[in-house]
Amino acid sequence: MKHVHDVWVNRLQDYNRELQKYLRYILNGHLMFVLVFAIGGGGYAYSNWVNTLSTDFNAAVIMALVLGIIVTMSPIYTYLKEPDKVYLTPLEGQMKRYFQSAIVSSFFFQSYLVLVALAVSMPMYVKVQGVAFVDFFWLLAIVLLLKIWNLMLRWTVLRHQEVLTHRVDMVCRLILNVTFLWAIFAQIPLWVIMAIGVILLGYLLALKKTSASKTIKWELLIDLEQARLHRFYRFANLFTDVPHLKGQAKRRRWLDPLLNRSSFGAKHTYRYLFVRTFLRSDEYFGLWVRLTLIASIIIIGSGIVWVKVMVALLFLYLTGFQLMPMLRKHELKIWPDLYPLSTDYKYDSFKGVLSNVLIVQATVFILVSAWGLAWFDAAVVLFASVVFYGVFMYMFVPKQIKKWYMR
Repeated sequence: MKHVHDVWVNRLQDYNRELQKYLRYILNGHLMFVLVFAIGGGGYAYSNWVNTLSTDFNAAVIMALVLGIIVTMSPIYTYLKEPDKVYLTPLEGQMKRYFQSAIVSSFFFQSYLVLVALAVSMPMYVKVQGVAFVDFFWLLAIVLLLKIWNLMLRWTVLRHQEVLTHRVDMVCRLILNVTFLWAIFAQIPLWVIMAIGVILLGYLLALKKTSASKTIKWELLIDLEQARLHRFYRFANLFTDVPHLKGQAKRRRWLDPLLNRSSFGAKHTYRYLFVRTFLRSDEYFGLWVRLTLIASIIIIGSGIVWVKVMVALLFLYLTGFQLMPMLRKHELKIWPDLYPLSTDYKYDSFKGVLSNVLIVQATVFILVSAWGLAWFDAAVVLFASVVFYGVFMYMFVPKQIKKWYMR
């Protein structure tokens, strides 16, 4: 058998290849264009907002909360698989280097989030606190050290099987992380920061002591790793077919009235199938709900009409684009192929369902754009949504269907 460290190297290489394979589909030309547009518009709006801030704005609290949540969420990427319960368990005594490499790998994979969040926060912090941008580097070093502390604690608590222990640990770490970061960003006296640092160290040592006699929980580690990969595959499945993904459906009785409205008849067969797929699938209905809520909150919080328009169009595009794979959801199943129906029914039914989904979402955006009796803003969002709908449904969707099926 290979050395245990060779197993780690092979697992990491396999994961990177898998990641790169799906990133090619995720970061395609369409999405990159939308991301560049969103980042540019968001950066411009953020810059204007920063210029309006005064010195009494509590930037330290916001930064502490955002970065505190990021460093608290510190999963360990172990790359373990189901057969490891049998083949690697007898080698547990030789696995120390494997798991050390997993912690290091997790740190580097997750550090970019810390880097981005702190970089985005710095203009606000400089404006309010009056510090120099060069302070970014020592602040980054402190937050990264705090990230390492969280990863070490996360690995230690994974030796406990009890779910309650994991939840209590996460709450404790979140409170300590936010408190420590707030003390740093608010420039609290050094002795207070050092006192909090002693508490952090004491918490780590105490948890290590209580976990010293516990063994590695292989089933827990494998379940967590499989859940992490499943989340990634669910996201990648919005852009391309993922063979590893197992679909999950939920009953959602409260949506039955929408399902029961589907008409009977041969030409409505696919319509019923797509409506049922959308309403009961987490990857589609959950996506639509999340994007609609996020966009609505941003629109309500914005008082600038062009920002409302940009957000509405961006999220309508993201929704429509990421619902397109629903057309090919059932291609690997034999039953739809047994329908004695023309494929034109399939395409028309899908476009009809997608059309209704986008219309409902656009209606929500128009209504929230009128928040505070901003009727002009709502009218502009309505006009922009109608234009988008025409371009997307009558140009983009037919072109995509032709690309997939009529080459």
